[in-house]
Amino acid sequence: MLFPPFKIVAFLSVLLSQIHGSLAGKVINDDEKVAISPKRTLEWKDFKTVKTIQGKSSINALCLSTCDIEIKRVIPKGSYVQLEVKALVNHKNDLSQVTENFLTTNDEATKAQVLHHENGHFLIAQIIGYRIVKDAQGFQFHPKNYKSQLNQLISGHFRYWKQMDQLYDLETTKPRNPAMQKKWDEYFAKELAKLKAAIN
Repeated sequence: MLFPPFKIVAFLSVLLSQIHGSLAGKVINDDEKVAISPKRTLEWKDFKTVKTIQGKSSINALCLSTCDIEIKRVIPKGSYVQLEVKALVNHKNDLSQVTENFLTTNDEATKAQVLHHENGHFLIAQIIGYRIVKDAQGFQFHPKNYKSQLNQLISGHFRYWKQMDQLYDLETTKPRNPAMQKKWDEYFAKELAKLKAAIN
């Protein structure tokens, strides 16, 4: 599970305010279009150990990531502008959680399965970052209204992020379904490869 309903609005508000700050002229020095942190598979050390998550004993772990968008360049193209944007996808160690009881009472195979599932949520965040970059670089923005247009584009992707997260949990963990987890794993790999190729 990635975003409880009450949290997505808060993170979206933060994201949009950061976009407005970026549009004021902040320039990213590197050429990476999607920066992912950490740039590796998540481990349990990336999660905060807690007694319970959201007061529910049924939740073993919660993986929370953010996706911030920054403007690298605004390129005039006559009647419209193009934007070069960068997505910053970050796993939030301080907000991602795993219960103490889960870590102490389960065998290594079970803990590995749950960690693998939580990594899927992190991959979904990365997919959203790549999709935003892809859609933004192919969009003809209005020269004076591009801030609002970019915000709308991002908001649409964030709504889909929440839906995708919920579907992933529904199909793989309610109840646990190894066959569906494998299908999602294959989807993640193919989709990320396709998106990486599309933005380069």
